[in-house]
Amino acid sequence: MFRNCITLVCNIGYIDKAAFVAHQLLAQTDRNFDVVICTDDISTDQSRNVPKDAILRQIDIEETIVNLPQNERLKHYTYWRLPAIQSLSDDYDRILYLDTDIFVVGDGISALFDIDMQGLGIAAVRDIHQRHRPNRKVQEFATLGMLNAPYFNAGVLLIDAAMWRKTSAFDYILKLAKQSPDALLCHDQSLLNIHFYQNWLELSPLWNWQNSSRVNLIGEFLSPYFVHFVGATKPWNSPDGSLPLKYHSDFARYFDQSPPPTQRPKLHAKFLLKNFWYFRRTQKYLARFSDPLSTVKHVKGNISPMMGENREVNSP
Repeated sequence: MFRNCITLVCNIGYIDKAAFVAHQLLAQTDRNFDVVICTDDISTDQSRNVPKDAILRQIDIEETIVNLPQNERLKHYTYWRLPAIQSLSDDYDRILYLDTDIFVVGDGISALFDIDMQGLGIAAVRDIHQRHRPNRKVQEFATLGMLNAPYFNAGVLLIDAAMWRKTSAFDYILKLAKQSPDALLCHDQSLLNIHFYQNWLELSPLWNWQNSSRVNLIGEFLSPYFVHFVGATKPWNSPDGSLPLKYHSDFARYFDQSPPPTQRPKLHAKFLLKNFWYFRRTQKYLARFSDPLSTVKHVKGNISPMMGENREVNSP
């Protein structure tokens, strides 16, 4: 057992997607982490696709989480990462959470566990909506009367387990969910951003390259570690040419399936112009990070401003 872990959290219907990501992670060289798939029920035989070196772990789902706001695409399962991180924090020093709609591209992931967290409990990547417009208004903060601030995507999260426990992050997040359900516009991502408001470490976007029609061509010329298929288009449900074929074929190959028929990629003028338009903005954003392991520290105020607490945090 390693002192670090990468965890994927899902209901049993997505366990095959988690298994594919786990398979990619286990192929990493110089691996210094366990791969743990957390779900609410590990008794089903759907787990047969899970690699033998991955760990299946059953988690208890809080009743509070089941009753939190959800929509047609994002059910209450999206909140499960919270009790999963809480459970794993007893056994590991650092926890890297990944969404199941991630494709592992780069080797050398182990180095991320060694970065200096600078006394903060969480490190993440700026959300794509603020990548090109850093001052873009965050609706969750505005709803709660908070000043605008950097906002991260919750698809890739590096957690310092000791700090997570020391600050009782899980308990405060559950209290916050009860206090302000109207602010949970992006569900658990909203919760995490409100709780860690201006108290988080920003990672290079290469650790969570959020794929969209605006920048998916740009990403193919970079060297991201993780490609994250935000939105409804995924490698397993997009045979229309909106994603490169390699993402479909690698996923299908793992399950001994034939890749779905894929139309010619949509290289129409609008697609190319969007990528061209955002190229310089992406270049400027990437320049903030001298290398893939450099970080930007966001610290101001309390760890959980909605709780009315005055707990100490490290100053920048």
